[in-house]
Amino acid sequence: MRRGARVLAALAIAPGLALAAPPPSAPPPSAPAAPAAPADQPPASLLSGQPAHGAALDPVFARLQLRRLRCAFHEQKHIALLARPVQSSGAIYFDRDRGIVRETRAPRAEKAVLTRTALRIQRGDHVEDIPLDKSKDLQAFALIFPTLLRGERADIERSFDVALYGRADGWWALAFTPRADSLRALVRRVVVFGRAGELVALQIAEASGDTTDTRLSDLHTNGDVSDAEIAAAFGAP
Repeated sequence: MRRGARVLAALAIAPGLALAAPPPSAPPPSAPAAPAAPADQPPASLLSGQPAHGAALDPVFARLQLRRLRCAFHEQKHIALLARPVQSSGAIYFDRDRGIVRETRAPRAEKAVLTRTALRIQRGDHVEDIPLDKSKDLQAFALIFPTLLRGERADIERSFDVALYGRADGWWALAFTPRADSLRALVRRVVVFGRAGELVALQIAEASGDTTDTRLSDLHTNGDVSDAEIAAAFGAP
């Protein structure tokens, strides 16, 4: 599982919430709790009640069929052995055809470039390439966020049960629960929070009990993201 841990560390991609890590037997957190104006946070009751499945998810996925995305992120990772969360911040770039880039700028520079088949992690002059097409579980987890941004529900549902809380024209949450035991050994649940057509936050609850919470801000999509920005983020094809 060492490689799985590396992928988890590099790909906690998207929206930082102040949330203590629950023990492995505890239910996942009900909503982000980062300090913010109430209007900027998902309602505390969002993950309560009966979720919807299947075709009921289509209106949310339809709103997320993006060609490009650029945004800032702030992240908090809660590790059971640490008294305080590990914080990081930077930028995320998404291109429908090329994949997704997570560019960490603080506390230290790191770039993770994710395509459909590989993950490249760069720290200074050190580059690590991790093939994803040799591990179905790693690939399924790593590609949740870019596949969601493409609006490809059927692809996600091959590996995850997807439940919708809330409504597509207001606050909503998509909860992704692994179907296979082998994938559950890597991650317990992933929850993506949004409001209408805008992504707001994402939570990853790892099998270890650690959690990663990220908040997105300054979102720009499609034509507002230039070819030059995408080229600079991804590097030479």
